[in-house]
Amino acid sequence: MNESNQNFKKPSAGQAFTPLIALIVLVAYAAIFLGADVHIPLFIAVVITAIVAVAWIGHEWKVVQDGMIKGINFALDAVIILSIVGILVGSWVEGGIVPTIVYYGLQMISPQIFLIATLIICALVSIFTGSSWSSLATVGLAMFGIGEGLGIPGGMTVGAIVSGAYFGDKLSPLSDTTVVASGAAGVNIYDHIKHMLWVSGPGFVISLIVFGIFGLQYAGSDLDADRISEITGAISGSFNVSPIMFIPLIVVLVMILMRVPPIPALVGGCFLGLIWAMVFQGSSFADVLGSMNYGFVMESNVELVDDLFTTGGLQSMMWTISLILIALTFGGIIEHTKMMEVILEKILNIATTKRSLIIVSHITTLILILTVLSHYLTHVLTCRAYKHAFEERGLHAKNVSRISEAWGTLPSSLIPWGPCGAYVFGLFGVPVIEYFPFAIYILATMVVSMVFAIVGFSMEPYEKTEA
Repeated sequence: MNESNQNFKKPSAGQAFTPLIALIVLVAYAAIFLGADVHIPLFIAVVITAIVAVAWIGHEWKVVQDGMIKGINFALDAVIILSIVGILVGSWVEGGIVPTIVYYGLQMISPQIFLIATLIICALVSIFTGSSWSSLATVGLAMFGIGEGLGIPGGMTVGAIVSGAYFGDKLSPLSDTTVVASGAAGVNIYDHIKHMLWVSGPGFVISLIVFGIFGLQYAGSDLDADRISEITGAISGSFNVSPIMFIPLIVVLVMILMRVPPIPALVGGCFLGLIWAMVFQGSSFADVLGSMNYGFVMESNVELVDDLFTTGGLQSMMWTISLILIALTFGGIIEHTKMMEVILEKILNIATTKRSLIIVSHITTLILILTVLSHYLTHVLTCRAYKHAFEERGLHAKNVSRISEAWGTLPSSLIPWGPCGAYVFGLFGVPVIEYFPFAIYILATMVVSMVFAIVGFSMEPYEKTEA
């Protein structure tokens, strides 16, 4: 006999919170005390959750399995994009595209303005493409290479890249998370974006100021001309460097600007990389296939250059993909068996005043993205749980969609076991703990959102006469 999600008996509070506590304890212990990857601790948390669902709550195994599959389905597009990005990076390095961008960038951008330039460039690409991931994988990757050559710490560079990419994503009506958050709350998307600017704008201004201050530490120091010369010499000695190498990047960005979906646009970029490698770099078809699968291996005898360009490939993304699949099975089980619904209800009971309701909505949104690890599911659950509660207390639903974005979408790139955090690590090889302090826009926007919630500033009122 098959059960439908609507007919499930709700678990008790103890049953619902047990998997969540197990997840937090296991992941924290592994990451903080053991310094280990979180794959197996997450897997153990999934096992505990399945046992709770079957042995304690009384579900059939099929219900648990359906939840696991449902959870994975939320991220299948992300898994596909991750795979393609690995292939893209391998082909673009082999094709000389990324090395050329780094070559010219080292000669044009000074260390003093580098972080601000990175922030703005990544933001603009995200605004016009509606995709933070596309921004990270294209101009973000290039800016990371330039930063390495200029001697900027990797964590600081990735912090600026992520900050810019996510700011632009939140301003774009083409962004899938922006569309889902506003739609789930029943808010016009442009009203949502305008309301989001109240917290997103100050966060970006703070980012500009902080990255400007960071850049000052490089202003008084002379640029290491010998180091730059060594790097550019190694690049020009290994690749055919010319402005023609920019064409694949421009083509991919134009395709995305023309609203070609990210997957076919990135696939097109992969084939352009393959062609550029064979035509302009003299690589054989077998060499390019190897780089697209296993990653490009650089051998210039310049350690920094070799480390920077030995990267990419489909297989390089398997660590990230396996982490995402395990994590999302956990989120799928607790959502499908109504454990998360009970957790939200218990927390909602704490909110007895308007201010406490707003504060609790921030915290539960963060808990959701930390556990279910899906933007879409986080937005749907948050907006479904709080929309009517906000309106009953005289607060507009656009406040819910803003909170869902500020404390749901933005911190996702700071979760090591989540799809976004794993994606950033797979792309740049920089652990979350290194770029976390420099993700200024994300951290500042989250703080601004909570402060505004506490003082009641910019919280749009709701009139019951509104449709």
